[in-house]
Amino acid sequence: MGIFRRKQTAERVPPPELVEEAKANPGGWVYEIDGNMVDDPSGTVPPEAIIGAWQVDERGNLSGDYQANPNYRPRRSGQ
Repeated sequence: MGIFRRKQTAERVPPPELVEEAKANPGGWVYEIDGNMVDDPSGTVPPEAIIGAWQVDERGNLSGDYQANPNYRPRRSGQ
């Protein structure tokens, strides 16, 4: 099983900032966050604001393994 309860692998191009973030997190994961949903200045991210995650190999490169977050709920306009 992946980092989310139900593994959902999809083709998705990572944003350039996540490619850079991966270099600082070898052997871990980097998460794509919907910045429109994060209002907390302390940096707390609600689970439904995580779009998905990429696994990072031991050299700090994205491995290509992407898992979409089944709980991601984009904020509707006007909210």
